[in-house]
Amino acid sequence: MERVVHPAILGRLSPESPEEERRLRELRRIHRLMGNLGWFRRQVRRRVKEFTRGIEIGPGDGVLGRLLYLDPKLRDKLALTGLDRSARPAAWPLPWEWRREDVREFAGWGDYPLVVANLVLHRFVDEDLGKVGKALDQSCRLLLAVEPARRELHLTELRLLRPFGLSRTAYEESRAAVRAGFLGGELVEALGLSVKHWKLDVEITLRGAYRLVAERH
Repeated sequence: MERVVHPAILGRLSPESPEEERRLRELRRIHRLMGNLGWFRRQVRRRVKEFTRGIEIGPGDGVLGRLLYLDPKLRDKLALTGLDRSARPAAWPLPWEWRREDVREFAGWGDYPLVVANLVLHRFVDEDLGKVGKALDQSCRLLLAVEPARRELHLTELRLLRPFGLSRTAYEESRAAVRAGFLGGELVEALGLSVKHWKLDVEITLRGAYRLVAERH
């Protein structure tokens, strides 16, 4: 299946509408089924003594940041900055910074040795991923990313969720995300991360997650 990046469904619904609230609720359920939040928490816990300051790309509704902030093993040791074109969400921890900027134009990477990306990089075409990767290559020491794995199996899994209350909006958005996802070393190559400078670990799960840990040598 060829990688195709579709225009995002985000922004088509009013932020205060019941439909948007339902869409976000259903997408959070998909995140849980994929095991994304727990994976990030485990990864950050393992490295919090080394990486205490970081940035999350495209935090959206702020759920991952809130989870990390409320973790008793992380709360007083970690400080994340949210980087998103949207306004600061209510869930984002008050003590943590929020930068309302486009990740492709952001110039402050040097302040953040840890970079976290949860289901956001698949929204970018390879050219934009190359720009992000070039910026990361100059300053980032650890990148933790989870994206959709681009496999027919996961499109089938989404169809199986439809009878269990998955709305058409969330279904279409999730299908588009899978088709824009990654396999093998595609994300690493698009970001331009070299094995000469990075220790790279890619894992693809049966639940549809493409997980990348990139740690600078």
